[in-house]
Amino acid sequence: MKKSRYYLMLIVNLFLVLSLTGCFCSGKFEVLSESLPNAAFGKPYYAEININVGVVRSDSYHIKPENSGLELSPSYFDWNNSYNDFTIKGTPKVNGTISIEFTGTTYVTMRCPASQFKKIYTIKVEE
Repeated sequence: MKKSRYYLMLIVNLFLVLSLTGCFCSGKFEVLSESLPNAAFGKPYYAEININVGVVRSDSYHIKPENSGLELSPSYFDWNNSYNDFTIKGTPKVNGTISIEFTGTTYVTMRCPASQFKKIYTIKVEE
């Protein structure tokens, strides 16, 4: 009798643990950096962006103005490390403000549905 009660409690606890782990999908994205450093006209620029949630499966970005001299690219890409780390580099060719609109989607997992995010950065270019 004690053994069957023990096994019953073990099964109930295991069920509770497994069912509650699905509740821990926050769905919140943490895109680092919150902002990007300012740039100097005609001088090399480098900044990093890191997305701390799941694995990003697709992305799109727009840099305005297009002839700004800056480009955004994945820091590294292989089957295990998708679009989670980016670098912005180049030499600014325009004065004023450069804006980068960045969007992406995460993979679906057993605990979390796919989620989308959008982040807009502005870089002030000074002479």
